[in-house]
Amino acid sequence: MDTHITYTPVHYNSKVSFQPLLNVLKRALSHGSSAGVKKLYSGILEYADQHPELGHAIEDLSQLEPHREWMEMLLSIIFPPTASEHEMLYSVGLPFSYTTIYTSRLFHMLFIEPGTNDIKIPDNETGRDIEHDRLIGAYNLILRKYCNYHAPEFVSSVHPYHDPHSGLVKYMELQLDTRYIDVKYTGSHLPIPEDFINKKDHGLLSLEELQHNIPIGQFAFEGIVIGRVIDVTEREVISQMKSELLNLNAFSEGVVYHKLQDLVQSLIGLKDIRIGITPFFKVNGHFVFSELHNSNSLLFKHYKAVMDRDTVNDCCRELFVETDKPVIYEKIDDDAVKNVEYLGFYFDQGYRSLILAPLKHNGDLWGILEIGSDQGGKLNYKHVAKLDIAIPLFTRAIEKSAEALDTQIDKVIKEQFTAVQPAVEWKFTESAYNFIIQKQQGKDPKAERIAFESVYPLYGAIDIRNSSVERSQSIQLDFIEQLQMASTVIKKAQASMPFPLLQEVQFKIDKHIASASDVLLNDEETAIHEFLQNQVASIFKHLKGTTPAIQKDIDHYFASLDKNIGMIYHHRKEFEESIATINEEVSRFVDREQVSVQQIFPHYFERYVTDGVEFNIYIGQSLSPRKKFDELYLRNMKMWQLTTLAKASRLTNELSKQLSHPMKTTQLILAHSSPISISFRADERKFDVDGAYNIRYEIIKKRIDKVHIKETNERLTQPGKIAIVYSQPRDAEEYAEYIEFLQNQKLLKPGIEHHDLEELQGVVGLRGLRVDVQYDDEVVPKGPVLSSITDEHLLKGK
Repeated sequence: MDTHITYTPVHYNSKVSFQPLLNVLKRALSHGSSAGVKKLYSGILEYADQHPELGHAIEDLSQLEPHREWMEMLLSIIFPPTASEHEMLYSVGLPFSYTTIYTSRLFHMLFIEPGTNDIKIPDNETGRDIEHDRLIGAYNLILRKYCNYHAPEFVSSVHPYHDPHSGLVKYMELQLDTRYIDVKYTGSHLPIPEDFINKKDHGLLSLEELQHNIPIGQFAFEGIVIGRVIDVTEREVISQMKSELLNLNAFSEGVVYHKLQDLVQSLIGLKDIRIGITPFFKVNGHFVFSELHNSNSLLFKHYKAVMDRDTVNDCCRELFVETDKPVIYEKIDDDAVKNVEYLGFYFDQGYRSLILAPLKHNGDLWGILEIGSDQGGKLNYKHVAKLDIAIPLFTRAIEKSAEALDTQIDKVIKEQFTAVQPAVEWKFTESAYNFIIQKQQGKDPKAERIAFESVYPLYGAIDIRNSSVERSQSIQLDFIEQLQMASTVIKKAQASMPFPLLQEVQFKIDKHIASASDVLLNDEETAIHEFLQNQVASIFKHLKGTTPAIQKDIDHYFASLDKNIGMIYHHRKEFEESIATINEEVSRFVDREQVSVQQIFPHYFERYVTDGVEFNIYIGQSLSPRKKFDELYLRNMKMWQLTTLAKASRLTNELSKQLSHPMKTTQLILAHSSPISISFRADERKFDVDGAYNIRYEIIKKRIDKVHIKETNERLTQPGKIAIVYSQPRDAEEYAEYIEFLQNQKLLKPGIEHHDLEELQGVVGLRGLRVDVQYDDEVVPKGPVLSSITDEHLLKGK
């Protein structure tokens, strides 16, 4: 039934009768009650038998006065004397009337009109809800008796109540007990419609429809209605709190915050208290802070707490590191502030009593629920106990807020930046968080510049030697094979049928074979491809239908072609599969090696694949401000770089023996010991170097892969060797130490080559080291590089 309809007061034909209650008592005593119970209540039944008027409906309530003592004894069946009468709110009255015949003292004091026995009914929504409940109870009785409808015997509803003593809103549940009422039809024709059950949803018709079809005035109600008023403040507050918190987007929502404060006040029974929520949002593993999300924090309303927020956060987490229970400070005074320093932030704001409840999930502190009072001793352990049921709701809400923020930040990062690595994720998180705060504050948000100053670059490359030449040769071999197959078919066709056009096609085939047998230019490659795809294919399709003698040859020709590209794809497929195998295996190897060294000191690492694998590494203090950077980490990274390239060379050497198209790789390092600055370029979604001087590093990196030894035609990079390009002598000295160590480990062969390098466009003064990788001895040092090197060796020359 609809609970939001406005009802006008209804007149009920009702009379007091004790007979329904007496009938219940008689049945109870006759069905196996003990001798003691029968003796206790038999006197009540005997008294009723001696006074027949008590077994009939009573219109004049004054007739009850001589029997008041008996009536109280009878009603003790419902209201046992063991219950504290002062704590109970109940009444007994005429069925569905506001006139009472008996009430508890507290009920009489709170709800009875002075000088009467009538209940005060407010002229507001509560009054309308009570009138609605009376109608529900009356129709439940009618339908239960005359339609065999299983309607409930109790009708209940919850109403807010402003307690004049505490000033708080309490919630009271009104229960109407209709078990001791009998209903009688007083008309000539019982007007119960067959469709009193709604066929669409199988529920009752609405109250308006019931009132129209079954007029309540045609029924008489005899008996007593029991009214109970139960304080359900805690249950209702928790229910409303759950609804508010689970629908909460952020604790910064002012309206919701004030609603929560009112609910907490009602829950613990104190009016003049303030609540605060201090979140410790940890987004992608990093703590973030904003005035917006902390706008309802009591702690961070103090400007010094904001300034020292990292220290304050640490203090709060230390407070609850070993406990999940709330901490109470009943009295905050000068002595308390001396013992617990951060209490001063609350003391300065006027708080003299405080409860701090941790909001934890899986052992992590996600926030603190603060409850403060300006009166010392106002808050105590009793209030802490009342909070136990609410704390999990606040915890879930703060989790939900953090999850929503995390999702928002990830969305901003993906939109404004790109997928980022854990080492620099904190910086993107910080920028995305500030972007969201600006947006929530109504500003025009702009993504902050992401930059890292004074980082050390490391570059390494494992390149497949002569891959361009090898690719071109594989294409030529496939062209020649297909042209020769086409030539065979054309010659057989000419033998079967002289056709001048076939001679012209054969001429072109011979011409293209000659071109493909020499250096193949781009326009020649295109011409051959179009010739085979168009002219040859078209002629063969025609000959297949007109020259049966060569039909099998034509079928064999087309069957030899790759289904996807319509060309011979043998040698090129072997080449591309070999390239892919090397790239996949080397990429997997480098990624695996990189994971262990990342744990030593966080750094930015990017790897990309061309005809080989290249990687850039940036390491420095600005990339990980919470961990102190030391040159030891840089030296370790350089050792890792050299070791990884030596192992990668061994890996590709073994792979070459298994490939259908054997290939060799060269290994190259660019040594650069001076720090540079990098910034994130949103247009290209990658990091790039900053500043004119730093760009020189990028220019060198792009031009050294094919650099020659000075005054020779020999490239510095050679298969089976690692080449190191440098410009500063100290770089050569440092890498020479690492080479010596890896030679001792049998990863590199003895000896180091020193070379001057040719001048490159815009770059002069480069030199190179070159060392052979040891393939004969398969002993490879195990474990992280750092564990194989003594500190003394690493720090040599530092």
